[in-house]
Amino acid sequence: MEAADATHSTKTKEEKEHKDHTGEAKPIKEKKEKKPKKEKDKSKEKENVADISDATKLRAKLEKLDAKIDDLKSKKQAIVARLHELEGTAATDAAAPPATSG
Repeated sequence: MEAADATHSTKTKEEKEHKDHTGEAKPIKEKKEKKPKKEKDKSKEKENVADISDATKLRAKLEKLDAKIDDLKSKKQAIVARLHELEGTAATDAAAPPATSG
């Protein structure tokens, strides 16, 4: 009986190994070579303000900058207001005297 059990258990191990290794081994992925970053020619991408002779283009650039500045100012105001709100809440909590039962 023991011999049959030993034989049976080895078959199951072999079967398990066979099931695990039925597929072929996956090939190792080759690492792709890093491509050198393309250096953008900023002179083509952004015109130099000194080179622009068209007043409408300059005015458009100025308006675009003003819009960005206004947006940043509004964000700054919101952050400052929230900061004061949080600091005020913290100061109120720290300044409140502890309740005493008498």
